[in-house]
Amino acid sequence: MNRDGNTTSFWQATTAAAHNQSKKELEFSHQHFDTIIVGAGITGVTLAKELQNRGQKCLIIEKANVGFGTTGGTTAHINNFFDSSYDEVISDFGEFGAKTLASAAKDTIKYIKSNIIKYHISCEYNECSSFLFSAEEKQNDQLEKIFNSHQKVGIETVKVHTIPFSLPFENAIEIKGQAQFHPLRYINKLIKEFEKEGGAIVTETQVMNFENKEGKVKVLTDGETYFFADNLVWATHIPPGNNRFSVLLAPYRSYALTAKLDNPVMHLAQSADLYDPYHYVRYHKSNDDYYIIVGGYDHMTGGEEDTEQHFTDLTAYLDEHFKYKNIVAKWSSQYYVPADGLAYIGQMPGENNIYISTGYNGNGMTFGSMAALIIPDLMEGKTTPLSDLLSPGRVKPIASARNVISEVINATTHFVKDKFSAEKIKDLDKIAAGEGKIIKHDGSTIAAYRDMKSELHLLSPVCPHTGCNVVWNPSEVTWDCPCHGSRFCIDGTLLNGPAMSDLKKIDHE
Repeated sequence: MNRDGNTTSFWQATTAAAHNQSKKELEFSHQHFDTIIVGAGITGVTLAKELQNRGQKCLIIEKANVGFGTTGGTTAHINNFFDSSYDEVISDFGEFGAKTLASAAKDTIKYIKSNIIKYHISCEYNECSSFLFSAEEKQNDQLEKIFNSHQKVGIETVKVHTIPFSLPFENAIEIKGQAQFHPLRYINKLIKEFEKEGGAIVTETQVMNFENKEGKVKVLTDGETYFFADNLVWATHIPPGNNRFSVLLAPYRSYALTAKLDNPVMHLAQSADLYDPYHYVRYHKSNDDYYIIVGGYDHMTGGEEDTEQHFTDLTAYLDEHFKYKNIVAKWSSQYYVPADGLAYIGQMPGENNIYISTGYNGNGMTFGSMAALIIPDLMEGKTTPLSDLLSPGRVKPIASARNVISEVINATTHFVKDKFSAEKIKDLDKIAAGEGKIIKHDGSTIAAYRDMKSELHLLSPVCPHTGCNVVWNPSEVTWDCPCHGSRFCIDGTLLNGPAMSDLKKIDHE
């Protein structure tokens, strides 16, 4: 199963494709759908099945294959707490808003479990506790605030003196009622159920444009095929094109390793410290084998040159704290930090029948599934305190929003300036096999990469989204845009939006 990078996640390595992945544009192009969903990750697949259950005729359009994006690269925690802690949510959105979010998060975990039971999904689902701890004395106050906020919003949390991980800590809390699973096996079974009940999916097909007139949507794909629907949902991690969410969302990369353990563990569990960025770990059971998944060392996309160093650091962290047989997978993945800390799920501002779901931070399994509880209600004309809280049209000028917006603007300014600081190279033969860099050659700025077969790939470095220069990601062997997170293959092919077209190729002799 393919994913949007060079590394292979643990989930990819243990999953077969959901279906034949063949294109079916002509089969569906003359049909009218209630809803077209763009993107076949946790959000798009769960939403499509839920809408189908409510009587809608749906089409999923996926640029690559099911689970190609972050769903295939998550560490698959299903939590009722978030990267924006409840004390922060209370401060920014009030206690009622925080209680609304907490209740919805608990309902979302129940919803995922109900799907697993209903459709007999074998996806290594387990319920467990998550242990949050202060690694240094100066983090104790922060942990206490989190604990107190959990009492206020109804998240079952207790103080503990031990944790089921060999990690040093000052204080710790156990957050009960969490879960985890194999995300690709989960969505692959949902896709099969969706198709079995008449749902339509088109893979290896990119949406190029759309028109929204008189409450009807016409979608154009790269195969020059049109599809028609009453509603359109962007389940693409970030809505494509240049819109307000290009500024309200900051792209980040996170790194993960999976190692096979020497011995079984007594209880499956999750844990995280309070560093910024934080380390996160969890146990996973597959058949009779036990694994540990560790992650962290997050940074803004395109913000660091030596991305391979983060895998080295994670390995050192693993070696220091855990006994294991061998590392079986290492990978990185992308997520978006929302300006005010909460996801944007609902109607696109100014569009009654266009919907988005984005800005999950590190909580994609929960928010992506929660979208299937929000968007169908909105399509039926029902608003709730939760849909109001997460509305993409909300306007709440808070300090955290200013911080994220500043990050995006600073990245844009910095990397637009970097157009003038490329390395000057006269002889392209000096680019070694496996090396990628931005160069100046014969008066042109070029994104150059030589593959392991010594073939040279030359591209324009200008991201077609807003004109920032891409940078080289050596661990994923991709060109990443540091401004808004678009990513491209070595041949310029678009992997992730918000860009909607490829990097331009440069001919060379």
